[in-house]
Amino acid sequence: MRRFVRPIELDPEDVASFADVLPDHDPRLDGGAEGVIPVCDTRLDGDELAYVTECVNSGWISSAGPFVGRFEKAFAHSAGTDHAIACANGTVALHLVLAALDVGPGDEVIVPAFTMTATAAAVAYTGATPVFVDVLPGSGNIDPTCVQRAISPSTRAVIGVHVYGRPVNMDALEAAVDGHDIVIIEDAAEAHGATWAGRPVGSLGIAASFSFYANKIITTGEGGMITTNDDDLAAVARTLRDHAFSPDRHFWHRYLGFNYRMTALQAAVGLAQVERLNELVERKRALARRYSDGLRDLELILPEEGPEEKNVYWMFGVQVRPDAVVSRDDLRRRLAAGGIETRTFFVPLHLQPVWRGIAGRCSRPVAEELGATGLYLPSGPGLTDRQIERVIAGVRSALG
Repeated sequence: MRRFVRPIELDPEDVASFADVLPDHDPRLDGGAEGVIPVCDTRLDGDELAYVTECVNSGWISSAGPFVGRFEKAFAHSAGTDHAIACANGTVALHLVLAALDVGPGDEVIVPAFTMTATAAAVAYTGATPVFVDVLPGSGNIDPTCVQRAISPSTRAVIGVHVYGRPVNMDALEAAVDGHDIVIIEDAAEAHGATWAGRPVGSLGIAASFSFYANKIITTGEGGMITTNDDDLAAVARTLRDHAFSPDRHFWHRYLGFNYRMTALQAAVGLAQVERLNELVERKRALARRYSDGLRDLELILPEEGPEEKNVYWMFGVQVRPDAVVSRDDLRRRLAAGGIETRTFFVPLHLQPVWRGIAGRCSRPVAEELGATGLYLPSGPGLTDRQIERVIAGVRSALG
C-alpha cells in the first residue's frame, strides 16, 4: 500500500492563541493603467548573455568547464575569503557547512526565530535539533543575550542570519559564545555586499551560506555559495558537494555525499552579476534613501543602519506602528489596489506547524511583533523614478 508524507496540523486553539501574528491572504493586485510594480525584479543587463553564450558555445554546460571556478574565485574575492564553493542553492550551501562540520543527531544548533524556514530546515536535514531564540527589535537579527541563555552541553553552532541585508552584530554574538566550543555560521542569503566593522559579510564566522535565488542582490536564478577561510572545511565541503567522489579512484566513496553542484550556465550568469556587485548594492542603498526620505514622517518604523554596519537593504522592510490609522494587512490591500505588490515579514518559525513540536510554547515576543506588523515594499534594482514615487505616494495616501 502506498504511503505519502502527511502535513502537520496544529490544534485550532493553539493557532487561535497567535492568530494576530498570522498575515491575511495576499491581496489581489490591480495594476490599472500604470501596471503592477513587483516587489522585486531582476537585472540581467551586464555580461550575463555574453557569458552564457560563451558557455554554450564551449559545450561545457554542466559543473565542469571554467565558469564555476571563475565565479567561485570572483565571489571569494568579493567576500574577503580564501574559499568559495558554489552549490545548487542557498539551503544546500548551509546544509553542506553543517554536514562538513559533522553536525548530526544529538546536537543542537541555535537559530533565530525570525528567519526563513530554510535556515532551520538545513539543521534538521543533518538530524540535529534547531533551537529557536528571539531577535532584536528593529534589526530583526539574532539576540546575543537570548543565544547565551539557550546554550546547552549539546550546542554545536549558532547561525546568525543577516536579515533583509542588515548585518548581525558579530562582536556581540562572538562574546555570547565565548568560552564554549561553539562555531558561528552566517546565513548571508540576503546580504551580498554588506559589512560589519568594515569586514565583508561571509568572512565573519567559520563559514557562510549565500543564496542566488532570482530576487537576491546577485542572482543565478537558483544557486548558492559557501564562503570560508578554513582550508579543511572547504576541502570537505567540496568533496561532499560532488557525491564524495575520491580524487584518486573514480566511483570510490568514503563519505555519504550529495549532488549539490552548480551548473556552468548558472555560474556564467553569476560571474557577470558579481562583477556588478558594487553597482547593484548602491542601487539598493539609493532606493532605501529615497524611501526613507519620503516616508520618515509616517506611522512606520523604518530600517536603519548602525555605526559599524553597511546595510545593503535587500528588501526595504517597514513596520506599521500600533497607533497607525490602518493595520499592516489593510495597508497591503490598499497598495495592491493601486498595483503595488508587497510581502509580509516572516511568520516566526516557532509558530510554524512544522517546527511547533520542537519549539515549545514559549513566546518570542520580538519575532512575533515583527511578524505581525512588518512588510516590505518593492525593492528591485530596476525600479524607475516614477515607480518609486508611485510607491511613496501610495503608502502616504494609505496612511492618511
